[in-house]
Amino acid sequence: MGSSVAVAAESPKDIAEKIESFYAEKEDIRATFTQEVRKPGRRRVIRKTGKVFFKRPGMMRWDYRKPEAVHYISDGSVLWSYQPEDSLVTRLNVQHSELYHQSRYLFGQGQLSNDFTLSLRSSKDTTDAGLLMTPKRKSRHFKSLTLWVNPQTGEIRSTELVDPYDNVSRVIFEKLQYKVLDRSVFEFSPPQGVQIRDLSKAKRSGS
Repeated sequence: MGSSVAVAAESPKDIAEKIESFYAEKEDIRATFTQEVRKPGRRRVIRKTGKVFFKRPGMMRWDYRKPEAVHYISDGSVLWSYQPEDSLVTRLNVQHSELYHQSRYLFGQGQLSNDFTLSLRSSKDTTDAGLLMTPKRKSRHFKSLTLWVNPQTGEIRSTELVDPYDNVSRVIFEKLQYKVLDRSVFEFSPPQGVQIRDLSKAKRSGS
């Protein structure tokens, strides 16, 4: 009569280490995305789509295509926001940017177990493993961030962020590629004739 060996379930730390290992040598990431935003007390779901690009260290670009074009471009120091329909450009230091602080953890940057209390989530809608990350220190940028990952590889398939106002933003990534990106992707010069708001000297409030 054969004997069976019990396989221990993976812990939150195991999943975090798998994510960090997967992205450790991936300097460049590109993907298409769908974002779904749900606000407390409202049934309507706001859906947006576009393309996203990341390059270490700290460079990112979000090109929203629908329902309207909006571009967020950062070289790691400055974050530009460009709204073509309004002919409006905003300049902001990245350390003052909620988008930057939210995005920096999306692809396993840093030691996740050092910055967050980790736990596991499951969902009937997916076989992906859910790593729920709650900041150890109170953050003005978000209450929690869940990374939904391939349980075998640690590749992130989608994310779910809850902000301080209980808005829930889910981002689903598709067509993920890890080809080298030119640094020019993360450079931006305001077009002629646009209004420019320079908030780069604004004092950061809170911590």
